Amino acid sequence: MHTHRPVSRILLDDWLLVESIRHREERSGRLPDEAAMAVGRRRGGSLEQRLVARSRALPPAASLKRDIQRLLGFFGGAAYGLAFLGLVSGVVAARSVIADRQVDVLLAAAALLIVPTLMLLGWLVLMLAGWRQSGSGSALGGLVAAGLRRLGPRLLASPQAGDLMAAFAGALATPWGRWKLGAISHVFWLAYSAAAWVTLIVIFSVVQYDLTWGTTLLNDARVVRLVEALAAWPSLLGLMPPADPAWIVAGREGAGELAARAEWSRFLLAMIVAYSLLPRLLAWFICTALAWHSARRLPLETTHPGHLRLAAELMADERVPEPSGPPVPDSPSRPRRSRRPDAGAGLIVAIELEDAPGNLADLVPGVELLDLGRADDRAGRRAALASAGRLSRPASAVLAVCSMLRTPDAGTGGFLERLADAADAPLWLVLDEGGKLKARGGPLAERRADWEALAGRIGAAVIVLDLDAPEAGAVAELHRAISEEENSS
Repeated sequence: MHTHRPVSRILLDDWLLVESIRHREERSGRLPDEAAMAVGRRRGGSLEQRLVARSRALPPAASLKRDIQRLLGFFGGAAYGLAFLGLVSGVVAARSVIADRQVDVLLAAAALLIVPTLMLLGWLVLMLAGWRQSGSGSALGGLVAAGLRRLGPRLLASPQAGDLMAAFAGALATPWGRWKLGAISHVFWLAYSAAAWVTLIVIFSVVQYDLTWGTTLLNDARVVRLVEALAAWPSLLGLMPPADPAWIVAGREGAGELAARAEWSRFLLAMIVAYSLLPRLLAWFICTALAWHSARRLPLETTHPGHLRLAAELMADERVPEPSGPPVPDSPSRPRRSRRPDAGAGLIVAIELEDAPGNLADLVPGVELLDLGRADDRAGRRAALASAGRLSRPASAVLAVCSMLRTPDAGTGGFLERLADAADAPLWLVLDEGGKLKARGGPLAERRADWEALAGRIGAAVIVLDLDAPEAGAVAELHRAISEEENSS
């Protein structure tokens, strides 16, 4: 069964920096990073912490940090703009419901409260749905991310502005992004409700209005029950006394002199506070607190190809507990592993090749492979196992490029078996450097038999391929074999 390891949590600024660097390197290739890689290895700790240290030491980090601060400041400033828009909207809404001196109090309450209440309920539903699904963000987050991608080159100064915007779009899909966007939306409706409430207080204080209610379809008894239900929550908060049925009936339009217009105005103001202002204030406080908390412990997804390619080098100081040992003893053969239906990219690793391998990820055209680098010593093997364990999905296949100049031993077999188990994928032994062994007079047939025997014991398949001059037939055979694994699964 494929397992996940726990991830470290990092600060928002560092998260954006690491992800911006990843987007840049996946788009344009790896940056010159010998010194930065050394800084990352010296940092120690988890892969996430080493990625942060490496990113901080890269040349583009200084300009990216400035742009990150500028972008976060702009994003925070958007809350002030929405607050101003909410204030204007609230004043306009309050003025529109009391345009005449005769005000229908129930209609005014509905006009001021229905839209904010529906929006709040909609936000709650979306947040609950996103929580259950661990979703990738809200529709609002998608719109904000799309807008920022277009504005990025105009707002930011560094050459990596586009990569930072891509990283920021990813941040909006994290818990921080969802809570931050929620807090900003609550700012608008909080300002709207506060402006409407203050506007009504000011106008009711200087101008006399007759607040009544009327109905065409409902009888008085139903209206009394409705108003009593609406007044229960404001009354519980101490914003108004409990609704008296006689007072409610007396407020009907045309019922005679209205001696309690102040009580009806208090009822309208209490409704705004109880059903709009206080819920939004509470929601804003919760979202702001959770966004602040999330910004200090963002999870970094290290299964992206850009991070996996760095894992082997960054974790090179780790140690594999199982050393290489004597030749593989006889043991029962293990059945071949099958490809999982939800498999992702394949993995490829080099095992004790005499010559430094080229870009192994391009070995099989048309098949996506993540290059885990060399696994010649304990550190390299530990890093490869850690990278395989970080995959969010099982690998489609594990290709181990092995040198026929070496005799397979127990350590190599054990490592390859654990690597395939960690990736939860079929294992292929790609035997290289057979030509060198033959040129040196080595026992080519016997060496191949040794590797094939090992393959049988660890549940692998064998194919011979010369990386220096790969034959089209051999590459096609490997491609066909992997494709057949996929089709048969």
